[in-house]
Amino acid sequence: MKKALIIFGSKTDEKVYNEIVKELKKYKVDFDLRVSSAHKTPKDVDDVLQKDYSVVIAGAGLAAHLPGVAAARVIRPVIGVPCEGSYQGLDSLLSIAQMPPGIPVLAVGVNKGRIAAENCAKMMQKHESITIIGDKNNDAVKKAVETLKKFDVIPIFDSKPNQKSVNLGFTYFDEPVEKKDELVIYCPLLLQKDDKAEAALNLLKHTSHGLWVGLNNGVNAAVAAVEIMNYDNEFEEKLATYRYEMGKKVLEGNRQ
Repeated sequence: MKKALIIFGSKTDEKVYNEIVKELKKYKVDFDLRVSSAHKTPKDVDDVLQKDYSVVIAGAGLAAHLPGVAAARVIRPVIGVPCEGSYQGLDSLLSIAQMPPGIPVLAVGVNKGRIAAENCAKMMQKHESITIIGDKNNDAVKKAVETLKKFDVIPIFDSKPNQKSVNLGFTYFDEPVEKKDELVIYCPLLLQKDDKAEAALNLLKHTSHGLWVGLNNGVNAAVAAVEIMNYDNEFEEKLATYRYEMGKKVLEGNRQ
């Protein structure tokens, strides 16, 4: 039976994770709940992540490293829930969304436990394809397509999401983002001239629904989609190889 993991960094976040528990029970999703800190109990976090979960919902506040640590340890989809502490939770939201290419965390809005649970339930269902909603000539879209090719996945392009797909929506912040019933991973876009610190406030405003990767990060949108598509372990070996090759490339920097 497929099972989700809910893991949060502190009991002070119980209002958020209790909402997730309530929603997952409503959707009849089996889960384990664990409070463990990426900084204070790193071994326990590692031990918990050794178990076979289909989806991980990880939440934390402030630096909010726990979702990223989880994503580095597993090749399953990780939903990151930022908990409000300072700056209305903007610090946690950015920490969770702005992951390096290849190691995705799918961020929801600040304290949006219900949104995390809804999307977890959708991920527990099998999806037949990956649909891209965006301009084929956009650089982030091109990177998503290139990344999907590494997994031998050819995406469908459409103007609207598909109920049977994992949908990747590439959107500029000046566009209205309407709530969708389908499973949608949003990739926010900015023109280079608009890439300023103030623009981060738009992410805070737009994340009232949906799953979000970092700015212009088509790679993470694509990898996360493949992790979700790995319902029957079809992509297990390719995902493991992809991670290995990324790590190998990093370590090559130590060569003299």
